[in-house]
Amino acid sequence: MADWIPQPLELILDIERDRFGVVVGWDHDTRRITLRPPEGGRTWHPTRYRRATATDKLRARVNKLNREGRPW
Repeated sequence: MADWIPQPLELILDIERDRFGVVVGWDHDTRRITLRPPEGGRTWHPTRYRRATATDKLRARVNKLNREGRPW
């Protein structure tokens, strides 16, 4: 469980799913967060997560560019 309070729109890594999400909800009492994919879509509630590192953010950006089919 995280030791910090995730901020709205902060990029988070769901450790169990190895999936990135953007914070769209936070319950302070239960420390439960709600994430949605950066590209939009269904929300989910990870049980193990951490703040995205600079490397994670780069990986998320590359994933986005690959999905969009943009040339390098």
